[in-house]
Amino acid sequence: MELFYNKNHCKIYYIKEIECVYLDWHGFAMSEDFREACNFSLELMVKNKSSRMIADNSKAKVVIAADRDWMNEDWFPRAIVAGFKTSAVVVAQDIFRDISVKKIVNNLDSGVFTAQFFQDYESAYHWHKENFTH
Repeated sequence: MELFYNKNHCKIYYIKEIECVYLDWHGFAMSEDFREACNFSLELMVKNKSSRMIADNSKAKVVIAADRDWMNEDWFPRAIVAGFKTSAVVVAQDIFRDISVKKIVNNLDSGVFTAQFFQDYESAYHWHKENFTH
């Protein structure tokens, strides 16, 4: 696992052995910081010709409505065109963050995009490894 983005609110890694971008969120991210991290993760996915991500929200705080809308209306359409197909989402202990993340993912076309929810990083990692690597 190699670290490519290191901010207080989010660390972004590339996990070569499962060809996956990994976002490790911490606390609350202001809109500008949230969007910067999301866009960086998409650039890293494209650079590595990956279609998979793990988003660890277990230590994150709620995503505000404007950022959820931005994800659904701007980021996800760009990501799907770029080849994003699969996400393992580690849900937060914060029920409000959990709900806000599920609202984003549940709006996506299940025929184009697959998402699974997990309680911990290890389960998310193994799901990618068992189902999507050669």
